[in-house]
Amino acid sequence: MDHIVVDIEIRKTIEETPGGWDATDQLGVSCAVTYEYREDRFRVWGEEHLPMLRHRLLSADRITGYNIWKFDIPVIWGIGRNSEVTEQQHDVLKKLHPKTDDLLRRIWVSLGLDPNVFDNNPPPGKPAHSGWGLEKVCIGTLGVGKIGHGAEAPRLFQSGQWCSLINYCVDDVTLERDLCNFIDHYGFVVHGDTGQVVKISREWRV
Repeated sequence: MDHIVVDIEIRKTIEETPGGWDATDQLGVSCAVTYEYREDRFRVWGEEHLPMLRHRLLSADRITGYNIWKFDIPVIWGIGRNSEVTEQQHDVLKKLHPKTDDLLRRIWVSLGLDPNVFDNNPPPGKPAHSGWGLEKVCIGTLGVGKIGHGAEAPRLFQSGQWCSLINYCVDDVTLERDLCNFIDHYGFVVHGDTGQVVKISREWRV
């Protein structure tokens, strides 16, 4: 299987972008990193490589990441969460959906949550979508956390701190790869704050 892990960093800060995190068609890609299982290597992609990155993702059999279905993939293809999707974009999403392994969506599904409807104010006693960021899950499951925060990445890009930017993105991809391997092998994750154990199906298509 041609299995890759992908993560991106954005060009614009959330503060300078009308619509914030939802404006995935405006944030832009400052850099992207993929890990390729078949060749056991990392690749770094800049904005000028976007056409090649898109082709690479479309050619893969399995694309793993964390919140990639609602964030990374829309940013890569310039698709806004709240804007109308073109016929061409719809065709792309239709091709990508069966091969997308979004680890966050798998956690939500395992908690009994709808991965397509974000609800941060559930009824008492019911789980919420929030609180399951990569940092919390990796600390609890792998014993190691992130080295930075995604909201700071645009500032690294805008100030020309290329090494710090790429290092941060590579580290996130490493965490996502290791988390994917853990879930595939053991079938659960642990929340870093609460210690809650969530059993996860090894069937990655959700």
